[in-house]
Amino acid sequence: MLEAAAPQLFRPRPKRKGGDRLRVGFFSHFFFNCTAGRYFSSWITHLDPKRFEKFVYYTNEWVADDTRTIAAAAQAFRHLPGRSLHALARHVLADELDVLVFPELGMHAETFTLAGLRLAPVQVSGWGHPNTPGLPAIDWYFSCESMEPADARSHYSERLGLLPGLGTRYGIPKGDDKRTRSEFGLPEGRTLYLVPQSLFKIHPDNDDLIARVISGDPDATAVLFASNHDPVTQALGARLGAAFRRHGIDIHQRAIFLMPNVPHPSYLRLNELCDVMLDTLHWSGGNTSLDALSSGLPVVTLPGEYMRGRQSQAMLRALEVPQLIAPTPDEYVATALRLGQDKEERRAVSERLLANRPALFEREEPIRALEDLLERAWRDTPEG
Repeated sequence: MLEAAAPQLFRPRPKRKGGDRLRVGFFSHFFFNCTAGRYFSSWITHLDPKRFEKFVYYTNEWVADDTRTIAAAAQAFRHLPGRSLHALARHVLADELDVLVFPELGMHAETFTLAGLRLAPVQVSGWGHPNTPGLPAIDWYFSCESMEPADARSHYSERLGLLPGLGTRYGIPKGDDKRTRSEFGLPEGRTLYLVPQSLFKIHPDNDDLIARVISGDPDATAVLFASNHDPVTQALGARLGAAFRRHGIDIHQRAIFLMPNVPHPSYLRLNELCDVMLDTLHWSGGNTSLDALSSGLPVVTLPGEYMRGRQSQAMLRALEVPQLIAPTPDEYVATALRLGQDKEERRAVSERLLANRPALFEREEPIRALEDLLERAWRDTPEG
């Protein structure tokens, strides 16, 4: 429909001639203090300005600390909230980019639609939303090599570019909240198994695993976060409650749903106060796993078939704690219970996580590799 209405926005863009630096644009609705902002701000702030001219297009009204940091690192920062699709396209086209990068595609309808247009000779999707966008106008998908399975190239309609480590320079999260369990409404003297994912990420295949862990430890309490939408919380609670009943326990006695939208410093403190994080099947933790691991909270994971279910295992391997990566559901349950019930092993794992943080956080190698990959994408993508 769009192509019929505006064919000029779908035509191939000729490659720009001349110029000593590659002109790269970054387009997002999420350049603020959130998952995408934390993951991908370094793609802009740490990209070598001697090699790249950096243009940023931001469509959210909200301006946060991360937004200001990103804006300061860009040659041009276009703040474009409320603009029409056609106006956004005109802004991007006017900058005559060489490469246009969408750090995440699939989280915001307008951005996804815009990515279907041809606004630069080379267009890239990042792995902020962890699956192929499938758009003909996206030429490359940039992902993390350690998170991808061996057959990863068959999972994308785009050319796959792989980056080392986390694929980004991710700072160690820092918080200054010192509250106790009771001040958060968490029970003292219980083993707290944190399941921090947004409820829409928790596939029904997780229900039995969570119930098996909680039923296997008489001192266990599951800690989750309610949704902003009551029907979602009620639906998940009913579903998980049925799994708890099948294992002879009551969800009202053995699980707590905390209020959502906890400030980040307080959320980091919650990680410090819990004992084990139970990673989710099919869609593993990303930011949540990084927050947990940086806090010394052991994360037990069962890797999936696709990258979106394999993020935590890559982090655990980098931190040299592969014993937290379970190959089967039974071993997932056994590993979680062993950590939950053995304080000495849990303490040793936590100390190892904290000691090995430099192997995962604040690494420059992913950004240097990104610079080379951007130039390769420019060279290797044919015109038209």
